Amino acid sequence: MAYGASSPSPPPPRKNSSGRKSVKRKIARATRRPTTMRKPFVEEVEPTPTPILGDIKFQKTIYSQNHFRKKVDVSISELKPKEEEIDVAKFFNDYHKIFFDIPQQGINSHSTLIKESMDFVNDYVDFKDEQIADLELQIEALNQQIIDLQTAAIDEGESIEEDLEAQQEAAEAAALKAEADAEIGNVNDPNIYWSENNNRLLFPLGLKKTAQFAEDNERLPDNSDPFEENSQKQLRKDTGQAYEKGGPSGARENQEIRTYSEWKTDTEKRSSGGETRDIKHMLDYIRAVTIANYNSITS
Repeated sequence: MAYGASSPSPPPPRKNSSGRKSVKRKIARATRRPTTMRKPFVEEVEPTPTPILGDIKFQKTIYSQNHFRKKVDVSISELKPKEEEIDVAKFFNDYHKIFFDIPQQGINSHSTLIKESMDFVNDYVDFKDEQIADLELQIEALNQQIIDLQTAAIDEGESIEEDLEAQQEAAEAAALKAEADAEIGNVNDPNIYWSENNNRLLFPLGLKKTAQFAEDNERLPDNSDPFEENSQKQLRKDTGQAYEKGGPSGARENQEIRTYSEWKTDTEKRSSGGETRDIKHMLDYIRAVTIANYNSITS
């Protein structure tokens, strides 16, 4: 830069702070103690042996990856050990070698070998299966006992029921016989009733209805015709008079129940000839039916 009239003097120089610092560094280096340089650590190496006498050559074969996998098994076999194959012939060879060393009794003994071999040869049966079979037999026996008890109870119940039924039938038969006895009176000279009554056991129709039937049909209710007269128009009249005025001096007047012999006596007094015999045929019919029904009930 040129300095002229307009600039009579140059500008003052700049203060250089960096120069002071560099001066201080130089002074510090001059006063610092000199340092010794450490050598790097070098591991000692064994000396190379001298060549061995003779012509020895070192040869190394290098395989490719595919060829190496064919030569060497690279699978992880330590995690899954291979099971050792058991040779039967080798087993028996070892067995014969240690035959006398095997104890006679115990877990690993001749007795165990004999038992297991016999079980295998004779179709092995597990002892648990034998226990199960024995328990099944016990269950079957218990079931049979239950069935027998139930059958006995049923038979006993049926027997009791049969006894009750028999007792009931006997009671009913006794009651029926008592009613028949009361109704018939004397079996040899049975009672004959005048009026009809369906509640009677032996002859519900009665003498009056029988005479009316015979008069209207000229035969008896069993379709038999024992009559001698050609007409039975007098049967109802004569038997009616015997009912109204029966007995000596009317002693059986309007009497509902009379014996066979009493009806015969009373009707004989109110009829004659063939009509008397026809009334007797009718009374004989009623007596026969009454006795037959009585015997049927009481037999």
